[in-house]
Amino acid sequence: MSSPTSVDFLPRRLESIAVSPVRKKKRIKRTTPKLPYIPVVTNLQDLPPDLLRVVLAFLTPNLDRPVHSECDCALVGISRVSKSFRALALDDQLWHRVCVDRWQTKVGSATRMAKVQAEAEAMEDTASTLIKGGYWYSKFFAEERDAARTTITREELYSTTFSVRLWFSALSYPPDIKKAKGIVPSGLDGHSLSDTLCFHPDGTITGLPGQNKEHAIFEMNEEGSIVNIGATLEQGNHSHAHYVHRRKDWGWELRSQVFAIRSLSCKDSNDINGLWSDYASNLVVEYRKKGVVCNRGVGRKKHTRREVPDAREIKKFLVW
Repeated sequence: MSSPTSVDFLPRRLESIAVSPVRKKKRIKRTTPKLPYIPVVTNLQDLPPDLLRVVLAFLTPNLDRPVHSECDCALVGISRVSKSFRALALDDQLWHRVCVDRWQTKVGSATRMAKVQAEAEAMEDTASTLIKGGYWYSKFFAEERDAARTTITREELYSTTFSVRLWFSALSYPPDIKKAKGIVPSGLDGHSLSDTLCFHPDGTITGLPGQNKEHAIFEMNEEGSIVNIGATLEQGNHSHAHYVHRRKDWGWELRSQVFAIRSLSCKDSNDINGLWSDYASNLVVEYRKKGVVCNRGVGRKKHTRREVPDAREIKKFLVW
């Protein structure tokens, strides 16, 4: 009797597997669609003008901060590369959109836009302006330079209505420091002394309550940087002098050691507290440093603390 093979000892279930051939897996043919040929662009000038305008739109000035000069704008640098880049970087449609976005948050935006638009429509020879630079480009930087001005013209002063508040007031104690001693509270978060202050060409002012005719006068220096209220330039002292400043929203502000005077726009006339919100919401208690002379006082006592806006410029301007 022959010896049994190894197959005889395998279970029946495995016998079929041992003798059956290995099945090969079928290969699935996968076809990839042919993509259209896209040429590689190594030069920006090879891009279509419409696509290049979209790219240049990302280089517009940062509208959250003032643009001090043309060197701060990347588009100006691009315009100096070539004539074709200059025409695209100074395109009127691009800069018109920049002007609208910038001016809509500033005081007098409607008047400013209407004036510039009227000048643009009145221009007959637009070719010459494109050689020097786009029209809206030039107007954008002209307004930016004007916004840095710290002098006011007589026409601007006469045509503006102002709101008046006190830097310090003993009548408007905030609740959190009402019982604190030695603190001079701010009057910026209280009520306005007037919201209808106006300057007139004859040298008189109106709108201040309880004002005598003798003190209802003003005089401005030739530069337009100082406006004396209640006295002439020769007779006045530091309490009469109001120094002209330009706010971040391009409104006007006159500062003296007693009053803070801000220009009103049509929008601000309906929300007076909103006009002063940047000061009123940012008040802090400042301590008088040792050796600093105190020229103000609550009654006859010299104060050691005062409530002022948390701005270095204001703290330095207001004397103790």
